[in-house]
Amino acid sequence: MKKAFFPSTKTVLLTVLFSAGINLLFALQPQPEPDPFFEATRLYELKQYGKALETFQQAIAEVPSLADRYPEVMLKIAYCYYRTGQFEEAARHFSDKKALIPEVEDYVRYFALRSTLEAGHSKEARRGLRNFNLTIRDTRLRVQSDSILAELYFEIPNLDSARFYYRRQLNYGDVNKGDILSRLVDVAVKARNKSDLEEYGFDLLRRYPFHKGSKAAYREIMARYRGRIFPGSKLSKLFKYLSVTEQFVEAENLLNVQQRLGANGEQVRWYRIRLEYDKKNYWAVSQECQSQRATFRQATYLREVDLHIARCYMRLGFTDKAVEGYDEFARRYPNDALTPEVLWVIAWLSEKKGDIDAARGYYKRLITKYPRYEFVSESRFRIGLSYYTQDSLALARNYLNTALAHDNDEIAQNRYKYWIAKTYAREGDSLEYRRQLKDLSSNPFDDYYSLKGFLLTSDGREVNQFVDSLLWEMHHKETSYLPQYLDRFQKPLLVHDIFGERFAQRELNHLASAMDSPEWELLYALGEVNEHMQNFGRAFRIYNRLFLRNFSRKDWREWLFLVKHLYPLYFTGEVNQYAREWNLTPASIWAVIKKESAFEPNVMSYANAYGLMQIIPPTANRLTESLGLAMEDVRQLYDPNFNIRLGSYYLSELLKRYDGNLYYALAAYNAGEHRVDRWSKVLNTDDDDFFMENIEFEQTRTYVRGVMKFYWMYHLLIHPYQVPENQLVNFPHKVARDPWFREPEAFE
Repeated sequence: MKKAFFPSTKTVLLTVLFSAGINLLFALQPQPEPDPFFEATRLYELKQYGKALETFQQAIAEVPSLADRYPEVMLKIAYCYYRTGQFEEAARHFSDKKALIPEVEDYVRYFALRSTLEAGHSKEARRGLRNFNLTIRDTRLRVQSDSILAELYFEIPNLDSARFYYRRQLNYGDVNKGDILSRLVDVAVKARNKSDLEEYGFDLLRRYPFHKGSKAAYREIMARYRGRIFPGSKLSKLFKYLSVTEQFVEAENLLNVQQRLGANGEQVRWYRIRLEYDKKNYWAVSQECQSQRATFRQATYLREVDLHIARCYMRLGFTDKAVEGYDEFARRYPNDALTPEVLWVIAWLSEKKGDIDAARGYYKRLITKYPRYEFVSESRFRIGLSYYTQDSLALARNYLNTALAHDNDEIAQNRYKYWIAKTYAREGDSLEYRRQLKDLSSNPFDDYYSLKGFLLTSDGREVNQFVDSLLWEMHHKETSYLPQYLDRFQKPLLVHDIFGERFAQRELNHLASAMDSPEWELLYALGEVNEHMQNFGRAFRIYNRLFLRNFSRKDWREWLFLVKHLYPLYFTGEVNQYAREWNLTPASIWAVIKKESAFEPNVMSYANAYGLMQIIPPTANRLTESLGLAMEDVRQLYDPNFNIRLGSYYLSELLKRYDGNLYYALAAYNAGEHRVDRWSKVLNTDDDDFFMENIEFEQTRTYVRGVMKFYWMYHLLIHPYQVPENQLVNFPHKVARDPWFREPEAFE
């Protein structure tokens, strides 16, 4: 028999780190374990639990004392029983004192109870889970425990207890609250609790309109109110739900029924008009608003009518009438929260119809009357750009320099400087143009303008040196602070080794939330652990937080070691696969993912956009139909492979639509093709900067700037030696307009 090796506590922890895939900077040279032990561990990591169980048992048969000295083995054996459906054996092994590791006691008890439940002893499991919640306070498993108890009580049924445990889950951060609200609706229906049905049903419709349980909640609410009038606030919520989900026929039926029952006449009449607006029948809406305005008495609906008259004219392309309508709104409602934005829109529309003097007047009025409005800085810039548009370049410079002196925002200042430089370029003064951009680009990482300024003014040697510095830090100079903080991560690493990634991520998320102001090295180590456990969204947010808190104001050379974490190549397999399939550069896909979701797969925006590339359900349905795929549940968009497949295909289609121009494609990705088609006809420019600055929506302008910066950075990192030496001045434009570049085989 081979001599047994009993690892020390430190060696055990380092073995855990190794199995989690974490590369430490110090070498370990443990004595070799018995061969079955290593084979069992390998099988366990591959999730081949049946074979792992047999091999662990063989290892213990050869070295019986292994079970006493190495409790992780006993826990893994218990978990193998659990995963292979041998629940009675699993419960017995989890309850064995040999399997008890104090750091993960809560997991041992929890899985003992889960095994008991799966073995069919539900009453005993309920009693044990209640006791678990009472006796183990600081555990990440409370959400699972509450979820199981809620389901168990719902099945009995003990609806009061089920309601209690479902409600408690709403307080947790890492749960699917749409699912919980849907379940609370089920409880309310079963208990015939009308108030709960309304509370949770309306909340589900408002927050998760595309959830699969929302339609059922809507039907239940309608059934309870059959033959009755909805109060105004509830009718509003129902109408918004139907409108957002484009259930226009059902919305019309709802309004018809409420009108017959004698509901608020003005509200119903307004919703009929609004329904036509949502259906994009803008001409009919404009006519109805004008013909019915005199019949409205409530200020709420009068305001909506006045606003939609202007909006419809704008949608229909009647710019003069839209300006008149918005100007009338601003005059009637000077204290309305929307009035500064209305003045902003009037100024834009005035520019659109070529009345630049009027536009400047509205911008100045906005700056003077609403100095705290968020678009004041933007208004200053627009005035400067309006002079540039008219070729009044000296006036443009003077105004932009004045704005530069009044605006303390760094991005706004870089923007002013960039366009001051462009005035010199337009005058043919290339020397001053380059001098201005050189001054702007001293820190190329700052934003779109500083990076583009650097690329436009650097020769090939300078760019290659810059990229070489980045690559050296990324690939040759490893930075790790994990070893010195190893003890802080003992529990999540043990959990990862024994129970897997999903549970370990919860431990790490809790650890991150508890670090209010840690030393940055500890935060970096936390990022390392998350990254190696493939908790990519959390890892990126940690590194980004570290950068913003500790390095954003420092020279970029001091934080080169962070670049590979701020521009990570996560989801490499999926990105490369679909980049090849749709003939895109991976750089464009990574740039969109970084901007849209910060690499977090399970995220939903306020606009009901899902997943890594933030795709809304209607767009997803259209894309899946084009690709011959099925999407039965919007939660499929949380799957990285599915999401990247759809998102990258959509991006490739947009690039084809706009002849490879990434500025246009990104604007359409964010704001919709119909808007970009309209903007491109109005602008008719080959200057991508000018197109971007004239995008109608601030959110879309910011989006395009951000993604283009990320795209150039990724392009430089992926193609460090493909920067065109003799055409540097066109480099940003060149890569932006060449999205079908074939990736080198080494990168594939």
